[in-house]
Amino acid sequence: MSNLLPNWFNDWWIDGLRGAGRLFWSVLILLLVTAIIVILIKPPMLKRPVSTRVGVALFGVIIVGTLVLAKIITPWQNTIVWLGILALIAHTFFMVASRPARDPDVAATWAESFAGAVGVFAFMALAYAIVPHEWMTFANANLGWGDTTKFLFQSNQNIFFIPINWPFNFDYPALRDIIVSVIYIVILGANLKLWVMWQHRLDPIPEADLNAPVKRSRFGRPLRVSSASGGN
Repeated sequence: MSNLLPNWFNDWWIDGLRGAGRLFWSVLILLLVTAIIVILIKPPMLKRPVSTRVGVALFGVIIVGTLVLAKIITPWQNTIVWLGILALIAHTFFMVASRPARDPDVAATWAESFAGAVGVFAFMALAYAIVPHEWMTFANANLGWGDTTKFLFQSNQNIFFIPINWPFNFDYPALRDIIVSVIYIVILGANLKLWVMWQHRLDPIPEADLNAPVKRSRFGRPLRVSSASGGN
């Protein structure tokens, strides 16, 4: 996979970070997919002004239009491509958020179940395999954290300004492994959260209690909405 980060990202003040291109894109794709999953779990939030066929056809229009414009206006080619990518992402979120409401009593078809299983497998592979792997590759190849001769501190050094030595050596491979462990913990926590949200996706939304205190008086006492004012 080529490095898709722009050249200006490798300025002198951030030298070498362009090597994290695959890590950056894998994390970005993971965040976008996670956001789409959260929107899918929630009820439709927008009203679609066009039919589903027109909405799907717009994906092709955006892609073809981006390629044609980038071919014609070569000085702005990179900008046009980036705008096309942003338009595709925005249209994807719009289509997902404005999808038709589905009856929970209607069983999923075989094709829908198969597509969902493939999507979940791809999501798990991206989260638990690709992102941690890209971090390990970046840490070893670009940061040099795979060298066991490099230490953050050693047992013969003082603990900062305290005249006591560290009780152990702490090398860069250990720091690299701690960070990848934190990545796994964060991903696992997000995975569990998504499972809980999926299990409760059909729970009814509780109605607001009209008798609940809505504000307080200047004396600090809670004020309640009266039944007379609620009926007007």
